[in-house]
Amino acid sequence: MVSEPTNVIAIVPMKPLSQGKSRLSQSLSAEQRADLALGMLRRVVLAIKAASVDAVWVVGGDDRVREMTRSLGAESLDELGEDLNDTLKKAFELAFEQGKSALYVAGDLPFLKPADIHSMMQASRSQGNVTLAPARRDGGTNSILVPHGVPMQPELGQGSFMKHLTQAAQLETSVAINSSQGLGFDLDVVDDLETFQHMEPGLLERLSNEPKLGPPILKDETGEDEAGK
Repeated sequence: MVSEPTNVIAIVPMKPLSQGKSRLSQSLSAEQRADLALGMLRRVVLAIKAASVDAVWVVGGDDRVREMTRSLGAESLDELGEDLNDTLKKAFELAFEQGKSALYVAGDLPFLKPADIHSMMQASRSQGNVTLAPARRDGGTNSILVPHGVPMQPELGQGSFMKHLTQAAQLETSVAINSSQGLGFDLDVVDDLETFQHMEPGLLERLSNEPKLGPPILKDETGEDEAGK
């Protein structure tokens, strides 16, 4: 069974691991933070790929990020811009040039599931909406799906969710909002780490060990091995 094309390219920006998750430095060593970030990226890429998007681009990072990205069957792109929003703007433009919709997904969503990505795409496909997934705190945005042809610009950062809503209103573009747990819970600060450990005991250890795991056998929604299709 071959999945129908979704006309969506997913984009996951990453920092070099040595620069990531600095707000966890009081609780975790540099090595632990790097393994944690890489483990979350692995979960995110696998969830997106299981949702059958056309392509997954991991933008930026370092050698370990690039190695994992390629091992999971995603594409590794060099840093495209001067900062996160510039990078995303240019990645969106590359997707639009291919006639695709652009889906930004944060790389630090430990509870992300394929169903979360499906729901983002379905909301956009049914109404031609821009679809936004707000962060559970700080007013940020953890995912944005912009249909091909909509001149929406990413404005990530604190308070970005309201900025995106305002921009969509100015463009007279309808918006769908996805408030799922998988998209809303990003891991940035020590409080997140403690909260998520209660939600999934042993989460930190599992995430830190995930970079050591090889590429899994992906299954589609019917449970059939992708390799057997």
